[in-house]
Amino acid sequence: DAFYEDIPLSLLHHTNGNGIYNTSHPLLERLTGQLEVEAPCPYNSIPYDYRMSQMWVEGTLGIVPQLATKIMLNEEGENITLSDNTPMFSKWANRWKDEVPYRFTKAIHNYAATNLIPRHLGPEYVIHGAKLYSPWDPARTKVTLVIMEWFFDRSLNLIEKLDSKDHPFSQVIIMIPPSVTNTHDYTQYTAVPVTLQFRDSADYMDLCSADVKTEWFMITNSYHQVSRHVDLMFTPGKFVPVVPFTPATYPFCLKYPYCKEIIMLSQRWNPKHKQVILDMDMLYHTKERNAFCREWRERNGDAGEGLYA
Repeated sequence: DAFYEDIPLSLLHHTNGNGIYNTSHPLLERLTGQLEVEAPCPYNSIPYDYRMSQMWVEGTLGIVPQLATKIMLNEEGENITLSDNTPMFSKWANRWKDEVPYRFTKAIHNYAATNLIPRHLGPEYVIHGAKLYSPWDPARTKVTLVIMEWFFDRSLNLIEKLDSKDHPFSQVIIMIPPSVTNTHDYTQYTAVPVTLQFRDSADYMDLCSADVKTEWFMITNSYHQVSRHVDLMFTPGKFVPVVPFTPATYPFCLKYPYCKEIIMLSQRWNPKHKQVILDMDMLYHTKERNAFCREWRERNGDAGEGLYA
């Protein structure tokens, strides 16, 4: 990641709070004791596991952590002066660094509140922060892939690589302009049945126009590829799909005019709507899509000509 080099060493290498601690080790006694000493000062704003890593990095490398300016102000708005702990931390490091007090193991893994399916799990026995969902089940869920196409062969690059991917699609529909002649025999490239559908409306209406027969579908366009693993997630038991979204708040959406406009239009339907979902991230329920598109056309016209009326 581009920001990797900007992350403090103590954060990159800290042992998360889910670690297994040797409560009889004298270094841990000193670290936790220092946490108690620092309780009244700005260092108390730092999570304990990260703060202990800061102490160790300061002791071994002499890197003093930088705290946010606002944290360093007292109630009167004056700067707070912190004590110099580097000599003490260095003494601890010199005493125990040869023991390698921080050790890593594959038996513990921190997923930091990541949504997962069983395929993502490794050999770990102790898991921190993971939210486990059920994977796509082909026996109970059929999914169609709708591809938006503007020429006659741009989607071929996607189709010919489809069988090499781990995906849930049992059918493919390619939406093409009525003026295009497509003569490809797609059975040469994929075992998935491919249907060509000529558009009878504008391309931005493909979401509503695609003649999907399966219960669920996803949509993409001919400039994209199917991911190596299409990991659809469902809630255990009820088997409801898990869909990624962005909150419609100012930092994530409302400060961008196009996103603000999307929310404004969506709140005509639901004044409390507060989420943004990318169309290619969405797993659409075909029956609900049909009902939505029917009402959308009644309100706005077949091609949306009344959307801003």
